[in-house]
Amino acid sequence: MKIININPGILPIPPNGWGAIEKIIWDYHQEMLNIGLRSEIRYTDEVKYDDSCIVHVHVANLANILHERGIPYIFTIHDHHAYLYGKDSELFKENLKAIDNSVFSLSPCKYLVPYFGSKKLRYFSHAVNTDIFSFNNRQRHKNLKLLCVANNGYAYDQSIDRKGFKIAIQAAKTLGLPITIAGPRNNDNFFKTLDPELNSYSGLTKLYDLDEKWLTHLYNENDAFLHFSELEAGHPNLTLLEAMASGLPVIGTFEEDTYNGMAVCKRDLDEAIAAIKKVDENYDKFRAAALANAKSNSYKNRVHELVGLYSEYRERIFGNKLIECYSNCKKAVKEAKNNILINFPQGPKVEVLGPVNKKHKIKFIDADKNQAAYETIIGNNMWATSSIKYFCNWRIEVYEMIGDNWERLIHTHVYNAEGKDVKVILDTESIGDLIAFIGSVEEFRKQHKCKMHCVVFSKPMRELFQKSYPNINFLDKNPSDDAFYATYNIGYFEEWKDRIITNPKRLSLPHIASQILGLGNKEFKPILQYDKPSPPNKKYVCIFTQSTAQSKYWNNEDGWKTVINYLNKKGYEVWCIDRYSSFGTKTKMNYIPSGAIDKTGDYSLEVRMQQIHNAEFCIGLSSGLSWLAWGVNKPVILISGFTEEFNEFETPYRVINKNVCNGCWNDISCKFDKGDWMWCPRNKDFECTKKIYPQNVIDVINKII
Repeated sequence: MKIININPGILPIPPNGWGAIEKIIWDYHQEMLNIGLRSEIRYTDEVKYDDSCIVHVHVANLANILHERGIPYIFTIHDHHAYLYGKDSELFKENLKAIDNSVFSLSPCKYLVPYFGSKKLRYFSHAVNTDIFSFNNRQRHKNLKLLCVANNGYAYDQSIDRKGFKIAIQAAKTLGLPITIAGPRNNDNFFKTLDPELNSYSGLTKLYDLDEKWLTHLYNENDAFLHFSELEAGHPNLTLLEAMASGLPVIGTFEEDTYNGMAVCKRDLDEAIAAIKKVDENYDKFRAAALANAKSNSYKNRVHELVGLYSEYRERIFGNKLIECYSNCKKAVKEAKNNILINFPQGPKVEVLGPVNKKHKIKFIDADKNQAAYETIIGNNMWATSSIKYFCNWRIEVYEMIGDNWERLIHTHVYNAEGKDVKVILDTESIGDLIAFIGSVEEFRKQHKCKMHCVVFSKPMRELFQKSYPNINFLDKNPSDDAFYATYNIGYFEEWKDRIITNPKRLSLPHIASQILGLGNKEFKPILQYDKPSPPNKKYVCIFTQSTAQSKYWNNEDGWKTVINYLNKKGYEVWCIDRYSSFGTKTKMNYIPSGAIDKTGDYSLEVRMQQIHNAEFCIGLSSGLSWLAWGVNKPVILISGFTEEFNEFETPYRVINKNVCNGCWNDISCKFDKGDWMWCPRNKDFECTKKIYPQNVIDVINKII
């Protein structure tokens, strides 16, 4: 089964900002890949339809283009404006046409089904990514912290209070509770029309254009989610489910009188206040119901229901095509034969296709161990795969079953990627991870003599790698596995079984890539190409002080200042080349160290590599710039306590205090909470780096200078 989701062509997928449809497409696509389906995201003009395809479109005008091209499709309607503008509007007619011409259509809100009145339209609820949006077992605040997350207004007027921000603020102000409203920058169009008394409420916080990481953090900082919307194309909508998955009860409007984990009320101030009080008094009950509801609506569960609908789609299309084909075909007698197709789309896969009704035993054998990892029996027009997704030197044997007890070997395939197309997906946008992984990709290409294609989603890193590795074809999107002999996915996976041999917490980042690609536990240093300028007259040292969680920082208050003073006395300038001069949260903000020359800013990787290249050496944390300096072959004094020594690249200049709490990142009993900036799982107040003293770092500096 191959599923093609049509790209709306408005925002990138995955979206880098506000984009509900694009987010839905991406999350379903990812989960389908996880369960072994062939899923692709294509633009309308890229679709080449055949009977094996299932085409799913989410925008009416694109559905109508598919119909004009004779391509069957499933349509999901997400447009509340078709209801807002009424049945005489062109928008309603365009959506109805898309529904009527579909194989069948779906709506994530029930009221749209009778509104359109088509027998082809049915209800299918939204889902939520519980891998990203999850509950961190936090305690509620004594006074509820309230949250709204929404893109307010309508397409024609962003100042209209569609999402009910005003009632939310009024209710919070009446109850004396803090409230945060987050969304895209165009929410300002609403706030400009809001009563000054409400707009200046001291308990109101406005946040704009948060990325997904900060949004998950925001969900986990608050206690209840307010949703007084007057019109939605999804019941529940995405933010409502995201909030529930993060452990937030919801208070607001809904198309039905009840919804688990939600205090449903009308868009009325008195009802809103009463509902907030009800949640406050029964908080644990509402939170438990919200979490249970989110779990039942997770993509892991909903994707199986969607696949069931896709099977219905195939049956309808197959039936229509069969009748048409039989009516028009010329009869011919031909010897029936099954075809055996073998490739390695994130694991070995065997398909037996054809009309001959026979059973086949499939053996997936690890040739290095001469041991069967898995075997099964399938019929014609079926497929089998092993759950192992990492590289294995496979030998696959296909037997024809004759009777119940006798079998005959009819086909053997030994893994051989020489001259073939191989795809490696680097499943991260982190600078450090990508630099740690890329050397193993090049080594695999050289050892197997294959045509290597590498998916890198980060544009700056992809452009750097294109310059550095001319023999690899770098891709910005993940094409279908069908075009490749083998596919491997490299990333730091929490659910690691069958993706890698060893728990990644017990491996260095370079070893994660080398192990997945069957290269052993080896560190393959990247070769990075960049223009190397002449050095300045003054000697300097580069420092990297910022990171993405407080546990990664050097938390000794005198640390950076003392080291910078020491280097200055030795005749070195100290350049701080972090992206941000200050970074953190309201709980803890980190600033550029006193005495450092401020070279912070959003500069290109080329500029940063040039600065590192001409430095005498670098001092950094377990973060992306330290990995970049490693790739540029510059000595790096690495300060880290929350990781063990093996976690990063090999360096003689590691600074760690083994006499205090350390290594929680690599402790399999400590689960990292990416929504908690102050994550310190053993509650030691970051003593791992607080007790790395300036002299410890100075002693290592003296080994270099």
